[in-house]
Amino acid sequence: MVKKSGFSLIELTVVIGLLSLLILAISSTMLMSIVSSNRIRTITKVKQSGNYALGQIQGMLRSAKSVTSCVPNTVDPSNPSVTFINPDGGETQFLLEVDRISSNSGIYLTPENIEASSLNLTCEPTTTEPTLIKVSFDLMNKLTTGQSINNPILHFETSINLRNE
Repeated sequence: MVKKSGFSLIELTVVIGLLSLLILAISSTMLMSIVSSNRIRTITKVKQSGNYALGQIQGMLRSAKSVTSCVPNTVDPSNPSVTFINPDGGETQFLLEVDRISSNSGIYLTPENIEASSLNLTCEPTTTEPTLIKVSFDLMNKLTTGQSINNPILHFETSINLRNE
């Protein structure tokens, strides 16, 4: 019997099939890792934007001389706002303008690629001279398309005790 060297058709088919499964598993893992890193990057960007906006609102309201107007959601659900006197005597107002949190000085607290919604203001004990203001809002990335699981809505809230009553 003469022994021939080489591979049979069955052996080649099995090896090609196993290599195909291995390549499929590796490519699937790589794709999931890319999708996951994009999601984490988006969430991080939204969290940073929300924390910045909350920090600015907190800092300015805490150092305000007085609050001149507080329009909570119960009074005007379409346009809640808070207006206060700055330490320098100027007046500033925070409100939800289209889909961004802004102040009347033309400064937006959220970037244009982040969508703000559901701005809620609660002023206690009254709307004319509150000592505690509760602020909450939701943010999500505007530019992300696809499933909502890849673009979650993050909720931010804080309570601010006014220093100067």
